Amino acid sequence: MCRESLMKVWTVCVLVFVNLLNYMDRYTIPGVLPLIQNKTINGFGGNVNDKEAGLLTTSFVISFILASLVFGYLGDRYTRKYIMAFGIFLWSGFVLAGSFSVNYFMLLATRCMVGIGEASYSAIALTLIADLFVPEKRIRVL
Repeated sequence: MCRESLMKVWTVCVLVFVNLLNYMDRYTIPGVLPLIQNKTINGFGGNVNDKEAGLLTTSFVISFILASLVFGYLGDRYTRKYIMAFGIFLWSGFVLAGSFSVNYFMLLATRCMVGIGEASYSAIALTLIADLFVPEKRIRVL
């Protein structure tokens, strides 16, 4: 296998791994929602009601959808790898910040920013794969 082919395979493997982390993060909040709603465990000093709990995921999805449009536009006009790297950096930083949230509003804000970071990756990753492979091989990779 030539060096160029190895780089393509390595790129796809990295993109698959980042996508796995994206999905794991996306479903973390719904998985621990009962713990977030429990006043004695969450550390927020108060209950998180059902409306506020639902808003955590809703705000993520809305910010993700709106940012996907922006990053799709930017990905067609600027260097994709830099846009995606910025988004992964933003996503990682706000996942970390969200784990240290001291109140509900900080958690809500970090989840919105995580949605924006994830959108940069999701909107651009498939186009990177499409750029790397010829149409005959592209369908197997995607």
